[in-house]
Amino acid sequence: MIMSHYLTPLFCNLIAVVPEVRIDGAPKQFVVVRKQIRLTCHYNASPPASEVQWLKDETVISRNASMRENETRGSITHFNESLVQLTINSSTTQDAGNYACLVINSVGNSSDATEIVIQGLF
Repeated sequence: MIMSHYLTPLFCNLIAVVPEVRIDGAPKQFVVVRKQIRLTCHYNASPPASEVQWLKDETVISRNASMRENETRGSITHFNESLVQLTINSSTTQDAGNYACLVINSVGNSSDATEIVIQGLF
């Protein structure tokens, strides 16, 4: 008896897409001065993200899990393959502005943004 073995090729459909990015909350968020600001960015990237950035008024303030040296007001409190969280503990009027989360992978990049408005104590 002759037996032959046939190998069935396996095909994997790898879908490469520009990352999907979403910041929690409204496009415009109001924060009382001296209160905490916490921005959470969710993303889905295939292939995985090579870099994740937070920008304030179009200036990069963090890359992946670390803040830029000249940006001491904030910290990255969570960072993994699908989420990055920026926290500013005691907001001041200087923290007002447009914040964006930019996610980059080998296909391209995508971002979402929110405006932070700081309100005084009444």
